[in-house]
Amino acid sequence: HCDLREAYEGFEFSHASIMFNVLRDLPQVRKFVQVGVRDYCDAEAERAASDGRISMFDSRSLARAGFAGTTWAESCRRIVDELPEVVYISFDIDGLTIEHCPHTGTPVPGGITFEQVVYLMECVADSGRRIAGFDLVEVVPCPEDKIDAVVGARVLYKLCGLTLRTLSANKG
Repeated sequence: HCDLREAYEGFEFSHASIMFNVLRDLPQVRKFVQVGVRDYCDAEAERAASDGRISMFDSRSLARAGFAGTTWAESCRRIVDELPEVVYISFDIDGLTIEHCPHTGTPVPGGITFEQVVYLMECVADSGRRIAGFDLVEVVPCPEDKIDAVVGARVLYKLCGLTLRTLSANKG
């Protein structure tokens, strides 16, 4: 989800408005790149299209590019080219395909795979950009089915390692 709504059900500080608020309230955020989003409203699509700070690589566009012969590596290069030198990664688990997070609060068909997202994050690190921080949201562990927790833990593990790698590579 884009999370670019001005308000959701009348609440300005909802989960569906967080990125709208970031862009409104944090002028130091000069670039905002979204990957794998789907299931967004017209107002969010219009905001993404009209705000020069936003680059959106939605799930459908990425899939269509792949169907037309664009490799994932090529798509990742396009995505990474949009990033600033210092990157903060806000990882919403429901950007992954549904089998990776079936219990998340708002599961939606489509998305990107775990391997695709790991490759993309490695491309970010390999590009010389510095990952300054990250968060992981919407992981909903289920006692009967551990997949959400396992995938969330692996994403965190990868984010920690790649962040440390970019910090040590950018010393000196």
